[in-house]
Amino acid sequence: MDTLQILTLKTATAMGRLADLQRRAEHAPEKASPVIKPALRELTTALEELQVANDHLQSQVDELVALRWSAESVQRQLDEYAEAVPVPCLWTDDAGLIADGNKAACELLNISKQRLAGKPLMLFVTDRDRLFGALNRLADGSAQAVEADMVVRPRERRPRKLRVSGSRLEHDLRFVWFLQEPAMSSASAE
Repeated sequence: MDTLQILTLKTATAMGRLADLQRRAEHAPEKASPVIKPALRELTTALEELQVANDHLQSQVDELVALRWSAESVQRQLDEYAEAVPVPCLWTDDAGLIADGNKAACELLNISKQRLAGKPLMLFVTDRDRLFGALNRLADGSAQAVEADMVVRPRERRPRKLRVSGSRLEHDLRFVWFLQEPAMSSASAE
């Protein structure tokens, strides 16, 4: 039983005791009545206000539970969407520490999702000056998005040149990074 349920139960018990005291006060001698009856009325008012407050608090708790469930549902949907995106995608803090990555990123970097979080992005990039420049532009707000070709070095695999695109998220403190094959120039396509 949670604290609110205990409080509601205690309030209901107190209301029952008050009703009993009021019945007994009806049979009290007249000289005790001028003190007891106003005190019981005051106590009745206080307990009724407490009951209303309990009911209001319970409705707020119920609403909060519903909102939490809804938020968790939206988070599960976003996680499912991120996993379904075929483009390798990483989320980092402003220092480049990886907070999360989707399945495609884990496969590209050859690391499990459990081991990816907490690793610095620089471990997987050989062009560290470019990476730190991009991180700094996103962190200081001079750019909302950055893009550069960088050599990405997966764990125990050959390095490869990829187009790394980073964006500052508006409603999240993290940055999002997409790792893609560089677009072919028109000269090399001929």
